[in-house]
Amino acid sequence: MTLGDKIRKYRTLKGLTQAQLGSMVKLTGDRIRQYENDVRKPKDGKLFEIADALDINPSTLAEPDFDDPTSVMHVLFELEDIYGLHFEKVGENYQLAFSKGEYSSANWIIEGLSAWVKKRDELQPDINDSNSTIADKKNDYIRWKARYPYNFAEEITNNFALVQKFNEDASSLLSSDRHPITRFSEFYRSLLALEDAEVKFTISVDEIMSKRSATFYIELDYIMNSSNEIKKLYMEFRQCWYDMKEIGIEIHESPVPVNGNMNIALYSDNMQLITLFHAHMRHLEEKNSPMYDEEMYKAEIEDTLRIFNVPIEEYV
Repeated sequence: MTLGDKIRKYRTLKGLTQAQLGSMVKLTGDRIRQYENDVRKPKDGKLFEIADALDINPSTLAEPDFDDPTSVMHVLFELEDIYGLHFEKVGENYQLAFSKGEYSSANWIIEGLSAWVKKRDELQPDINDSNSTIADKKNDYIRWKARYPYNFAEEITNNFALVQKFNEDASSLLSSDRHPITRFSEFYRSLLALEDAEVKFTISVDEIMSKRSATFYIELDYIMNSSNEIKKLYMEFRQCWYDMKEIGIEIHESPVPVNGNMNIALYSDNMQLITLFHAHMRHLEEKNSPMYDEEMYKAEIEDTLRIFNVPIEEYV
């Protein structure tokens, strides 16, 4: 949030117009507008006057001063507003926590934290480390933090190559007489085949690149080190996505970090796929509930297969 955004936020909260705030600090309404649009920046003395007129602590508007506890507190307040930061009391200590939710780029903060925890654990000195190894780990950790997110982006770029090589190698497992799918129910059967074989994956409906998307995730290390049988099932499922792409459905595939682990993500903003994923996610919730009824579950799966037994080309 820029300084101008903050002035606008607290002026609106106070119920003042730009002209009213300007008159309170001996400025024109136009100058307040310039401040709020970040065209001009108030000097420190004027910033204190604006804070006083808005009945807020100047630290709310000032640049963070990490040697000042009050300024640090206001940074934490802002992180709560923007990224869902909150505190959890554990014994006599307070722990910072970020929750996924309707916050700007919250998921990337979560993934950044996961990468940070992973790297910090990786570079913790071991009791058997020599002094030079301890010094190297300390310097590597300092460099990792200083370069972030370049190292994060490099990891994703490197994993693009890994995903591409895996797909090229595993494509030989596909049957030569395989026929492309033409109906959403066929796609769903391929997903169910993964589930029946107890392949580890997750599905969700996520916001990706500002688009609500049906998303399939599978850990890169897991699928790369799986048996050929599981790889074959996965490649058949992956090919279903690309069958839909040939028909005209927009499909994407990329490596993405999830909870600190690199995953392959297949996703689409096609509404029919989003509806299908929502339906199956409800089935999974029922399957994991204490009231689970296997016959009822199977009947609901069959109903979903019937509902989605429609040509893909009609939903392009």
